Amino acid sequence: MTPTLDDGDILLVRAVLKPVARGTVVIADVPGLESNIQVKRLVGLPCDRIVFEDSMLFINGAIHSEPYLSGLPHTVGLERMEWNLGSNEYFLLGDNRSRSVDSRRYGPVQVEAILANARWRLWPLKRGFRLE
Repeated sequence: MTPTLDDGDILLVRAVLKPVARGTVVIADVPGLESNIQVKRLVGLPCDRIVFEDSMLFINGAIHSEPYLSGLPHTVGLERMEWNLGSNEYFLLGDNRSRSVDSRRYGPVQVEAILANARWRLWPLKRGFRLE
């Protein structure tokens, strides 16, 4: 999740009690990975159409701005990738797209996989608190 998060950052999380918003950093349980618990950015909401094309991210046909990437590319490479999310599916991406194992690899996740919202960084203090 670099540049947003680094190894060793301590987060304050809140269990998901309602649908989460696009752009939220979430904790998800993704079966089948070496480490099931993932910290990722929620980018796609139920019934969204997600497309990567020409290194840009499009959601429902519009270019999606991602200021939290701090200038990193939306995706690596120029191949076109597309997903149509179901009514109970979310699309998760890491902020460091070139090194992230995320929904581009394991596909959309069901709402039940999203365990918590990560809203605040408690440590290190010098990096600030809010994750949005």
